[in-house]
Amino acid sequence: MKKFCNGHPTRKAHWHCPKCDALLCPECVSARETENYGSKDIHHFCPKCNLPVDWVGLKNLIDPFWNRMPRIFAYPLSLQPLLFISVLAFVTLFLSGPGFFTPILRGVIWLMILKYSFESLKATASGNLKPPPVNAKTISEDIVQVFKQFAIYVLIFIGFAYIGAKAGLIFGIVFAIAALFFVPSMIILLVTTGSLLHAINPVIFVGLTFRIGWAYLLMYFFLFLLGSAPAYLAQYVIRFLPADIHPMLFGFAQSFYTIISYHLMGYVILQYHDKIGYQVDYEDFSDPTIKDYEPQKSDPDTLILSKVEPLIKEGKLDEAIGIIKTMTAQQPISGVKLSERFYNLLKTRKRTAELLEYGVAHLDRLTAENLKGKAIAVFTECRTADSTFMPTASALFKLAGWLNKSGKTKAAIAVFHTLTKSYPDNHLVPKAYFRIAQIFHDRLMNKDQAKKALALLLKKYPNHDIIPQAENFLARL
Repeated sequence: MKKFCNGHPTRKAHWHCPKCDALLCPECVSARETENYGSKDIHHFCPKCNLPVDWVGLKNLIDPFWNRMPRIFAYPLSLQPLLFISVLAFVTLFLSGPGFFTPILRGVIWLMILKYSFESLKATASGNLKPPPVNAKTISEDIVQVFKQFAIYVLIFIGFAYIGAKAGLIFGIVFAIAALFFVPSMIILLVTTGSLLHAINPVIFVGLTFRIGWAYLLMYFFLFLLGSAPAYLAQYVIRFLPADIHPMLFGFAQSFYTIISYHLMGYVILQYHDKIGYQVDYEDFSDPTIKDYEPQKSDPDTLILSKVEPLIKEGKLDEAIGIIKTMTAQQPISGVKLSERFYNLLKTRKRTAELLEYGVAHLDRLTAENLKGKAIAVFTECRTADSTFMPTASALFKLAGWLNKSGKTKAAIAVFHTLTKSYPDNHLVPKAYFRIAQIFHDRLMNKDQAKKALALLLKKYPNHDIIPQAENFLARL
């Protein structure tokens, strides 16, 4: 049964607090970054108990592979692997004729596909469900593992030939069928142990197959379908297309389904890592289909929010306000989310004096993020609480412009006038006079008031850059 976050019931829990028994998602947990000898580590703590939390494990975060098959089939559709197999398939167009090097080059291409598929398997098994990047390191590094896999097939063929020669063809075929059935287990062991001897040890690979259980049969069924798919496509689809492109289309299909097959085996390792004995760490887990898999960065605002959210849910609003004030005494609030939370807490607790004091900074953040509706609402609330409430000049200028656009022309003029009177030396004041003139002329059809505003602008700020526009405007009036 899946476990879900206490604070976000629709999100899967990633951590569990052993003290308060809380289940936490990345947004709720407190993540702190430490650096030791140039290496950065992220540690996760319960925001309420301030104690390290336990990872709930992969089983709570991933779906069984049979429920994930559509996404597994879509795995190679990411840009890099899709471009990679497309380019290699196109190259095969030029390798269809006779020649000494043609089979060698085709073998190199197939080796590159197998190496990328093997890297996909390893990445998936480690918990990274994103396709690995296509680069020289991915294609060429540690290629011995691929040759070890070839060795498995060579040994099966040798066994088939030996048994067929000694006991008869029927026994040889039975051996080959049985051995091929256990090939996925051998590949899984090759990846998890890195040892060819472990991979071909019947005691080990048969035991692994039984530990996975019936799911191994289901995986093998899907692998059989994937292995057969290129041949079926060639028989029922590709042969009806122009003959010149048959090698390219068949090569593309073969590469596409090979990558899917290896990704599927990697996912089985991931799903059954505890039975297989393969270690997977949370830091390696990366699933692009889970929106909240990535832990929140330990910036100051996030840390504060992680501490106050539980208090807010418990109704301890004054205590939450106290924590915010204490933790922001040295480093002010930087983000809108925490700023809004603090402002709303002060409003809810009717701490008007503190709300008005903080309202100036809060308005600056809202106007900086161009949150028009919220900024106007906060300005109106603060002005209603205290008619002398005074935002900064830049906030006033933006608020006046937004009020004008929303049709509140008189309120816009009043705010522009507040700016000109309260901050006469600010660089925005000349522009405020010009906007006042525009509103009177364009919205209120009052030329006289527009002329007065322009006259004041010309008189008080004769050297400002906006003066030529003001003179042209006044001339037209």
